[in-house]
Amino acid sequence: MITKSTYKTTCDVKNCRNIAEYCFETKGKMGKTYLCRECLEKIIRFGVENKKVKSVVNAVKKAMTQTTTKE
Repeated sequence: MITKSTYKTTCDVKNCRNIAEYCFETKGKMGKTYLCRECLEKIIRFGVENKKVKSVVNAVKKAMTQTTTKE
């Protein structure tokens, strides 16, 4: 879960020197990763643009073929 950062630190993204406003917990030595608003928005935009939309029609067809093949 992404939360507001309570520490004054820089963004952990390479070559970004902005002040981090958000953080999320990670495994390993670091424990938390800090992000500025700009980098967080870029990550969100990238995720939205690359999300694969599943067709509802294909799901319905798949369910129908599974029920007909069982009988």
